[in-house]
Amino acid sequence: MKIAMVTQSYYPRVGGVTEHVHYLSGALGRLGHEVTVITSGPGTSEDRDTIRIGRNAVFPMNGAMVNVTVGIRLRKQLRRTISEGNYDLVHIHCPLEPTLPLATLMAVRDLRCPTIGTFHMAARVSPAYKVFGALLRRYANRLDARIAVSETARAFANKYFPGDYHLVPNGVDFERFASPAGRIPELDDGKVNILFVGRFDLRKNIPATISAFKRFSRQNQDHRLVLVGKGFTEPWCRIRARTSAGGHILFGGCVKPAELPAYFASSHIFCSVPRGSESFGIVLLEAMAAGKPVIGADIPGYRDVIEDGETGILVPPGQTDMLAGAMSRLAGNEGERSRMGRNGQRRAMKYDWTRLAARVENIYRGLDGPLPLRENHDFAEIKTAGLS
Repeated sequence: MKIAMVTQSYYPRVGGVTEHVHYLSGALGRLGHEVTVITSGPGTSEDRDTIRIGRNAVFPMNGAMVNVTVGIRLRKQLRRTISEGNYDLVHIHCPLEPTLPLATLMAVRDLRCPTIGTFHMAARVSPAYKVFGALLRRYANRLDARIAVSETARAFANKYFPGDYHLVPNGVDFERFASPAGRIPELDDGKVNILFVGRFDLRKNIPATISAFKRFSRQNQDHRLVLVGKGFTEPWCRIRARTSAGGHILFGGCVKPAELPAYFASSHIFCSVPRGSESFGIVLLEAMAAGKPVIGADIPGYRDVIEDGETGILVPPGQTDMLAGAMSRLAGNEGERSRMGRNGQRRAMKYDWTRLAARVENIYRGLDGPLPLRENHDFAEIKTAGLS
């Protein structure tokens, strides 16, 4: 099948949607399909099977900086691109976001091409959906199938756009993190490393992680907090780190994807405690695949992934004392870290992209049944975005 994968968020812009699109496209390619990613510019030197339309801009929304495609005649360009590509279906991510996704839905309607939408977003409310809900429901009804990446994402989407949603969770390239090629030498000095990886956005609540580490590290000097990523709150975080425990806090910057597994391999604990509005948390799966226990925020999107007490520890957002206690509990107990790490690795294996891509493929095939369904393997185990 020839598949057009449409997304506003893609490399060089990092994030959960970017990772989802990249690895799903690669896994579908290994299943024998021809996948082209249609996104906005600018491109990168590593662009392959990628078409860039318009330019990428970012603006604040939902506690993060989100992508929007800007350009004139997007609908006309998309209609021409999809028509010339002669695709069997179009798969749109975040299909009701303005500009590129909505322009794609308009173009596809003209071409009468089967269309699937994956819903990634989660939040308590959406003022935009409240105001424009009636109009957007008309576009949502043009989708031949809908996918949500978690129960949290499905509940949010269904609140504004009622309908049937397939649940297919975010995934992980399991072998990439379970069998890393190396480690980070400067982190291999005997200290217990607590790692964060992600964008420096407001909703990631990185200052709370720094404050908790400050309280924990007063009596624990053989520990280090490693913060990997970039974003507009980074200067504020660096100031907080200098006034907290600067000598024990390392900023790794924005590392290349090929180097990321080495950071997980060189760490002992992974920590991510956003305020909310997270639909799933791919980075949690990466940490679990690497065999690391996870300290996460006790929010719906993270509860879909972390089993409290089994693969990690869930902490209510904003509870700095409890977060410091969780750091102390895991840092001082190698046996518990190992137990949670093994449990997490077994759980993460079930989210490998090869398995999840086969499930997405079967959704594609169910649109009009042109080909027999592929064997479901062990997907009966996946009852929701979390696993039983």
